[in-house]
Amino acid sequence: MEQLTSLLALLAALSLATERITELIKGLPVVSRWLAIERARGSTAEEFRKASIHLLAIAVGTFLARLIQDQLSTAVSVSGGGFWICLFFGAMASGGSGLWNSALDIVREVNKQKQILTEQRKTTPAARTP
Repeated sequence: MEQLTSLLALLAALSLATERITELIKGLPVVSRWLAIERARGSTAEEFRKASIHLLAIAVGTFLARLIQDQLSTAVSVSGGGFWICLFFGAMASGGSGLWNSALDIVREVNKQKQILTEQRKTTPAARTP
């Protein structure tokens, strides 16, 4: 559980930083004309704009994951992986609220299973040794 907690904490920090930096880049004067202004709904230009924002967020997340690669490797007990582990965590961090909804569901289920196990142990008498 401690490993899961540290992984979620790193992902939370990575996700927040990715979101803030992506929003900062979207607000830059030259880039904002393309990224910040919505086009006609369903148009090709709007789809390209959305895809560009997603790719930008993944790139930012991957760069930030590279900066904390040692901590990520420790948190998930993985040695090596290099660019691919950074890309994986960068893409996860760029996912925004979808990632957090899934992560919270996992944590809730783990806690629920622990509570069930604890209740079972309380109601089952311990075997006595002679």
